[in-house]
Amino acid sequence: MRLHGKAFKFVLVLLALAFLFAVNLSQSRMNQFRKDKKLTHTEQIENLPPTLAFTTVVLGGFRGLIANVLWVRAMQMQEDGKFFEMAQLGDWITKLQPHADHVWRVTAWNMSYNISVKFDGVATPHVRWHWVRRGIELIRDGGLKYNPHSAHLYHELAWHFQHKLGHNLDDAHGFYKLAWCDDMMHDPGPDGRRGTEDDIFEGGVIGTRRDGYLDLLNPQTDSAKRRLKRLVEVFKMTPEKMKAVDDLWGPLEWRLPDAHAIYWAQQGIEDVTKRFDSDGDGVLNLEEEKAAGGDFLKLRRIIYQALQQACMQGRLIAPTPNFNYGWNVDLIGKASASYEEQMEAKRREDAASNTDTGLAEHMSTGHKNFLRSAVYFLYVYNRKDEAAKWYKYMVDLYPQSIPVPGLSLDEYCVSRVQEDAGETDHNQTKAVIGGLLLQAFQYAAVGEDDQFVGHKSLAIQLHNRFEKEIGSSTKRVGLPPFKELEREMLEDMFRPNSYMLRPVLLEQLRLVLNLPEEYGKNLEPFPDPQQPVQGPAPEPVPEG
Repeated sequence: MRLHGKAFKFVLVLLALAFLFAVNLSQSRMNQFRKDKKLTHTEQIENLPPTLAFTTVVLGGFRGLIANVLWVRAMQMQEDGKFFEMAQLGDWITKLQPHADHVWRVTAWNMSYNISVKFDGVATPHVRWHWVRRGIELIRDGGLKYNPHSAHLYHELAWHFQHKLGHNLDDAHGFYKLAWCDDMMHDPGPDGRRGTEDDIFEGGVIGTRRDGYLDLLNPQTDSAKRRLKRLVEVFKMTPEKMKAVDDLWGPLEWRLPDAHAIYWAQQGIEDVTKRFDSDGDGVLNLEEEKAAGGDFLKLRRIIYQALQQACMQGRLIAPTPNFNYGWNVDLIGKASASYEEQMEAKRREDAASNTDTGLAEHMSTGHKNFLRSAVYFLYVYNRKDEAAKWYKYMVDLYPQSIPVPGLSLDEYCVSRVQEDAGETDHNQTKAVIGGLLLQAFQYAAVGEDDQFVGHKSLAIQLHNRFEKEIGSSTKRVGLPPFKELEREMLEDMFRPNSYMLRPVLLEQLRLVLNLPEEYGKNLEPFPDPQQPVQGPAPEPVPEG
């Protein structure tokens, strides 16, 4: 008897369901067999999204073939510059092959570096930020979820924070930093949506302090518990790990991107070391590094590069809407220590592998250049004792770091001012101008009018020369107007607990400049860099 019509279709549906059920049973047994025999490098992921579960079970081994075809097509689109279409293909491939970490990396890079620059970074920076944020979220929320032990993905995520957000090569880099700071300080409230009545400004996961995560170690209020939930679920971070990173490399400003670059690089380093340090000595030899995937050295490099960058721009001067950041000399010691630690680790690895890669000496060149700049900026910011300490350290460690043997600190720094007259780095020039203005105001306070005029004139000349040198790039890396830089430095000098001038000299400066008697009293104080990073006090032990 032949089946026709609805009866025939009904039988086909039953057969399809039976086959799917059989495939599911066999797939479960196969997954268990693969796990028992250690045939996979990652554990089976549970609770997959419906679309991913469907493609995993139904397509079976054909998933790889389909993903390969789509990948070839995506590479062709990249060559043709069809980046938007490539992003869609990348999304499909990640669903087909979620454990292929290179797909997550390429797709995220495409969003952040190719698609974002299709939009004007000056006229529409928020559109660029939309794509950069998508790139970050793709790696953090998807890539690391399905590849929790990928050193490549940890490096790519850290690189996004250090380079795309932290550096100044993108026309919209200032907007990226501002938007990230806003994310850290703005709590969208219980409804989770911005722009509604329950928004809590300056109450985000970090809040109004650089170390606001400490409030979340043992949250007591509903607000703190909600902030902790958002930190873990949205940003995939924990206050315990943030504190560990801060203890190791801080004090970091967690409202700026460099701290997050260091956080993710450190998570990658710890994960790789835990899994591949076979002898438990904390050192990976070359074979172990290769087994780890090859990005271990890059993760180390992120640490000291991001710390060096944080020295240049790691202090939040003013949050949104008057967003501004600047030089943080308090990180010099940690940045130098990070260089030395990575150089020593590399030397130990070379010794363990009985080879000489030369990478430790390559790092030492970067360390030497960092120390040269650190000494100079400490000097121009009138922290002469610290400048002298680091100058001696630099000359003892790298005698070739100064042009002439026996050069004094003063002579060295004067030569550096002459070098920076032709400098075109945004952060470095801004820091030099700030230091010159600081010295100018100090001379004004003690009645040295000629010195005051000379240092201020030099700062103006440096500002004008910089603007002239960068030409058409003013919108991307141009400096604020000189009057604004002058106002910022003056406010820093009059902040409560400012280290820049003794109270008596500060009062003399106020009189010289004819400033109001209340000037500076409503300004935010500097955070105390010497204050130890501590969590909440332990709960009392109940008496027996």
